Amino acid sequence: MDAQRTLYREDHELFRTAVRRFLERDYLPHQSSGALDRQLWLKAGRQGLLCVTLPAQYGGGGDFGHAAIIREEFARAGIQDQALSLHSDIVAPCIAGLATDEQKQRWLPGICSGELILALAVADADSANGEVQTRARREHDHYHINGSACALGNGGDFDLLLLACLIDGEDSEAGLSLIIVERDRPGLGAGGTDIGLVDVRVPSANLLGQTGRGQTCLDQALRQRHLLTAIFAACQLEQLLEPVLGQAQRSWDPSDARLALASIKTRALSLGHGLD
Repeated sequence: MDAQRTLYREDHELFRTAVRRFLERDYLPHQSSGALDRQLWLKAGRQGLLCVTLPAQYGGGGDFGHAAIIREEFARAGIQDQALSLHSDIVAPCIAGLATDEQKQRWLPGICSGELILALAVADADSANGEVQTRARREHDHYHINGSACALGNGGDFDLLLLACLIDGEDSEAGLSLIIVERDRPGLGAGGTDIGLVDVRVPSANLLGQTGRGQTCLDQALRQRHLLTAIFAACQLEQLLEPVLGQAQRSWDPSDARLALASIKTRALSLGHGLD
């Protein structure tokens, strides 16, 4: 299925070549082993494939088109990636959107390089309704955090956990707050997707943005992730239809069948072009 697209510039297509080469040489040979190893994260970082929409001063420097190309190439390679996408498309933009200059300098370079792997924990692990029950209590210049949560992606291997929690003493109408919890904090236990926090002591400087305002940032990051997921799905559909259409057009003679196939092709392509 070839058609002229208007979304991508020449630098985007050069970037596509780099993504495809990374997947073929580095990612696919490791895919059968399950979790991504640290060296693969570092290779992705060195090649500029992590957090491409973040500012260049921290290691990003791309735009949404670069992020879309990564999703398209993963789809074309048949890779159902969660780890890299959650790291780059949800957690990193959320941190960048709320962090102070000091926090950005402290975390974003390592996040873009692959030295710091991100995870996200929102819903309480024991809640049937997906409610957040993890609570943080402010004491001088630290928060003491207790509760449990489910990690979304990279739960077994992360360096920084973006934790959504409720802060004691805040207005009862206040929403979620977002706190960065380092993996090596005493009292933090992680096994698979289950995160346990028993009196975890975190500096108050790890709070992102204002208390009770975390949901807005999460929603914004998730909207971008949903759009990238749609791009991934559209590209997958195009890949699935390509051999079917080729075979059918070679072997079907009735004109109505050809018209039906042309309609399917047009609709599949429109998914991708509609996102442009």
